[in-house]
Formats: sequence, C-alpha cells, structure tokens
Amino acid sequence: MIYISRDTGLTTSKIHEILRTQGADVDTIEFFQSNSRITDYLLDNKYILRISKSILGEGIKQSRVESVSFAPKIHSFGEFDTFNQRYYYLISDYIEGSDLWSVAGKLTDEQKYNIGREIAGFLNGLHSISGASYDIGHYIPTIPNCKKTWKDGHVEYVEYLKKGLSGILTDSKSKNIISKAFDYIYENISALEYQEGAKLLHNDFHPKNIIIFNGGLAGVIDWECSQFGEADFELAHLFHWCIYPSVKDNNIELLLKSVMENLNNITDIPNIEKRLTIYQLEHELNQLIWHGKKQEKERVQRIKGWLNPNNKIYTLLEKPMF
Repeated sequence: MIYISRDTGLTTSKIHEILRTQGADVDTIEFFQSNSRITDYLLDNKYILRISKSILGEGIKQSRVESVSFAPKIHSFGEFDTFNQRYYYLISDYIEGSDLWSVAGKLTDEQKYNIGREIAGFLNGLHSISGASYDIGHYIPTIPNCKKTWKDGHVEYVEYLKKGLSGILTDSKSKNIISKAFDYIYENISALEYQEGAKLLHNDFHPKNIIIFNGGLAGVIDWECSQFGEADFELAHLFHWCIYPSVKDNNIELLLKSVMENLNNITDIPNIEKRLTIYQLEHELNQLIWHGKKQEKERVQRIKGWLNPNNKIYTLLEKPMF
C-alpha cells in the first residue's frame, strides 16, 4: 500500500479508483519520487502521475509545447476531492533515463558534444514559439505579462530586487558587494536593449531537468516555471551550474560550448556577456531575498565572482573549436 504522504491516507487502490473516473485504467502503480509539494507515481512504466494539494501549473504550460521534441506530452490534468481534501493531478509521458547532473561525470567528450547539439535543437524548437509580452523574473514571473521592452522590464525587476533586499543584510561587506552588483546592472542595463521578442522559455533549464538515456538526450521535465522572455535568458541556469558545480567532477563546459555553437543566432546578440552577467546577478539577488542570511555567504561569494571582469562567462562564450 503506497501513500502520498504520512497524513493523506491516499492509497494505491484509491488512486486506481480516481484514475478510472478520469478514463484511465492502469495495471501497475509504483511510487517514483516526492518532495514537500508533489508526489509522482509511475503508471504501467509508461506515464507519470503527479498529485499535489496545490495547483499544478505545468499542465497548461506543458500543453503549449506539444509540438516540441523532447518535451513530455500531457495526457490529462485536473482536480478531485477525497477525504475532504482537494487534490490536483497531472498525467504525462514517462521519460526513461537519468538526469544529466547524475551522469555528467560518466559521459565521454563525444557524448557531451552530441548532447549539447541535441539540447540546442530542443531550445531552437522551443524558442520558435512566440508570445505577446514578457514575463520578467526567475522561476516565477515577478512582473507577468509585461508590456514594456525587455530592458525596461528588467529595470522594474531590479527595483523590485533592491526593495526586497532592504533590511535583509546586516554585514557591511555583504552590503558593499550587493551595492556593486546593482551598480554593474545600472551601468550595463543598455545591453538589454536588443530584443527579438517574447519567446517561450522552460525557465528552469538546468542539468537536473535534462534527462539522458543511453548517452543521448531523452527529454526535458518540470515545466511549472515556463514563461515568455528573450531566448538568451534561458541560458542563465546552464551557465551557473557550469561555473559553480555542486559536484566537482561534473564538468559540463564542453556540453555548454556545444549548446552555444548550435543555438540559432545566440552568439550574435550584442553584449551577450554583459546580458548573461546581469541575469546571473539578478538571480543571486533574488535568491538572497528568498533565503536571506542562510545563503548570504554563498550568494555574496558568487556575486563577487560574476563581478570579476574576467569571469568565466567570457571564456565559455569563446568560439569553440571541435
């Protein structure tokens, strides 16, 4: 008997009953993974059933990418009530494999290059889907449906970050570095004037959401953060996972260079290095707002790294030679 969590009492037999009411009758249900918000089950080794007590926004968001290669297809999503509790569910394709981060140290250089090329193809397809306006922010749109330009939207975002950080930090050295981060953004904000229009982004595109099987790209999961922005904003997570890896041996520089080499027109964007640096600084500042002093040392140290004139963004953007 499998429970979603210790306090729900939602059993496997109950899940079978719920699936039948949704027109989905399956033979086997196996626990797959869970966290504080969601529980995933594997259905007949073909589909993933996600259940949560909170609304699952990825249903609508994932339906926008049905035509994109490597995006899992949504088969059903909705809500149900049981035990005086409302639950939200989503059924999507199961993508067999392991996340890129867990296998990165075992991949050959050839595999890394080929996966980078496949990732670029996936992103080229995703970014061909356009929107009417921007959603500004990391993970969730701080400024949704922004009718302003990309630059002006980020000016507003930076003001939000500045206000949010007010009173959080007490260490004078940290405050000084944060001040320098804002100075850099304001001095270089004109780098964001170039825009091609709102493109559909995954917006949480990092190695744990990229699934690898047999040395190749199998799919991209977890679409709940998807929003519209400039295409180069998508690269922010890949860059900071590459430059600040949590596992020493997980070197994905070659893979990232392959992505950059095969992405449509990305390296032709004027001041791309400054744009990516601004995105990284915004990300660290946003994390400081969310986590405060618990991550102050780590985030401030990273900000110092991004502010270094010779930061690794510039090295990774050099034209790769394969």
